[in-house]
Amino acid sequence: MHLNEIRAVKSRKLLGKKIVLGVTGSIAAIESVKLARELIRRGADVIAVMSESARKILHPYALEFATDNRVITEITGSIEHVELLGNQGDADLLLIAPATANTIAKISSGVDDTPVTTMATTALGSRKPVIIAPAMHEAMIQNPAVKEAVERLKKIGVEFVEPRYEEGKAKFAEIERICLHVERKLYKKDLKGKKVVVTAGPTYEFLDPIRYITNRSKGIIGYEIALEFWRRGASVSLITSIPPSFVMPDFKVFKVVSVMDMLEASLNEIKDAHIFVSSAAAADFMPEKRGSKIKSASKITVELHSTPKILKEVRKVFDGKVIAFKAETGVSDSELERIAVEKMKEDKVEMIVANDVLEKGMGTEDTRVLIITPERKFWMEGLKKDVAEKIVEYFVTDCL
Repeated sequence: MHLNEIRAVKSRKLLGKKIVLGVTGSIAAIESVKLARELIRRGADVIAVMSESARKILHPYALEFATDNRVITEITGSIEHVELLGNQGDADLLLIAPATANTIAKISSGVDDTPVTTMATTALGSRKPVIIAPAMHEAMIQNPAVKEAVERLKKIGVEFVEPRYEEGKAKFAEIERICLHVERKLYKKDLKGKKVVVTAGPTYEFLDPIRYITNRSKGIIGYEIALEFWRRGASVSLITSIPPSFVMPDFKVFKVVSVMDMLEASLNEIKDAHIFVSSAAAADFMPEKRGSKIKSASKITVELHSTPKILKEVRKVFDGKVIAFKAETGVSDSELERIAVEKMKEDKVEMIVANDVLEKGMGTEDTRVLIITPERKFWMEGLKKDVAEKIVEYFVTDCL
């Protein structure tokens, strides 16, 4: 199962939240059924609202079936917009996905002549959170008037999930990415104003132009930690060799290959950072790279040289807070604890996360780790996304 599928099945970060899903007349309206189901899987109660144009593309029954709620297709004497998104409304957020150029322009000008734009006018007036995911032809989103409308809405607090630009179209953003933005919007913001730098995944040390040495790490725990810091309002820089199949929300991602690449990127990014998370499985050794392909042979000898320790190099110039990781193989719990405490003191870190990767952890979706802070020491086992959430929670509680 792909990481995003695992996360979607298990995540309940929207539990207890009511989301108004506005659907407008883009062909991407057909994706709103999947989006509604995904929000529900994460715990949300979803109320769909459709414009007349959207109903020409998608029948309201589809969204009623998906959400298990009556779809709002007109504003009636029940004043649905006020009940949901007024000052005392019981909805937590308005998500307009997909949003057409027409709808964006109307909302930015205060026009509310469809159920969706009326919901937007009400939400903005009551200061409810609003997220917009545009979908249209690229020429339309590049129209100066539409761009100006987008900027006006951003200035008053509307968040945009950027579309995917393909085939001359500004296509509907990935459903996973839209859901991540919804989670972040409704999450606690105790790390707003903090910059976090996270390293994740393996490095690749080349023997020749086509062969390399690496390890089994998939970067999952680092990705999940970066995501949790981002949800809580931090500005995040992720330095990684993670494959592009991971859905990245709107934080900085630096793709690297070798340990030297990762070290250089880390030293550049920590200059104005507050927190450094050293979770990458960076290589301890690297070969001398040959200039051409090594010829096939029954035996070759490869000489390996020690690589710089990224954390030690970072610590020479960085006086912020640090979360370090320590991987061992075939050691007892007590021995792993001794090694972790020793590394914690040696590298002067605020938190250390240690595990035996022979047992579980490297390249798997779940893990068992020892987490140590100045205030606590405990073992945790489970999915890496749940472990990451606890790591960040206890780091904030014990170390900041």
